[in-house]
Amino acid sequence: MSNLRALLFADTENESMLNLNRDGVLKFTGAVLTAISCIPMLAMLPGGIVTALALIGITTTSVPIIALATPLAPIAQPLLFMSIGILAVGHLRCGRSPTLLAAMGGLLVYLAMYVFVSPVSTRDHSAMEAMPGMPSATAIAGPEESMTGMTRDTASATPIEQMPGLTNEPLFYTGLVLLLGSFVVSGWRQRRKACQPFHPFQTLRAALIRRA
Repeated sequence: MSNLRALLFADTENESMLNLNRDGVLKFTGAVLTAISCIPMLAMLPGGIVTALALIGITTTSVPIIALATPLAPIAQPLLFMSIGILAVGHLRCGRSPTLLAAMGGLLVYLAMYVFVSPVSTRDHSAMEAMPGMPSATAIAGPEESMTGMTRDTASATPIEQMPGLTNEPLFYTGLVLLLGSFVVSGWRQRRKACQPFHPFQTLRAALIRRA
């Protein structure tokens, strides 16, 4: 009998470890996709983030960034939403708190980058040009180019009038803190073996039944 109990306990432990590993893969995948979705908006990110990335060699003029930015631009927003969903699903097994932190943090990052953006003023634009890795805002054709009707390649240059706006820094940093907090809470609960699965659809269904 004791051997059967030990075997059942071992199977339960193995299943729990398998679920945690799967959730870890989901969280890692969501985090990577979130970072990738921000590549087309790299120049619009808060100055502190841009400077920190420039210190490790990630700038708007980096060859890999230039190669990825153009194909990613049309799908950046849906990719960000998808990555937020993957992050939230990865946190479900550790309870409501990390799941809601991930969802709220991702939503705030999206709002900061695409909805509540800060307008680009001339001063902000000049400051952006002074940042490491920031491309020039305009491309002026040289005399030889004007004679031949050719203009300089402006793929990496965005005129100030066409810029969607700078990322809303307070919202972005708040969202980033919430996203990081979701990993901290999840890791803390896993370490203490205090994870309780969160079933949002069952919770919603129960709430609707109580109201009916």
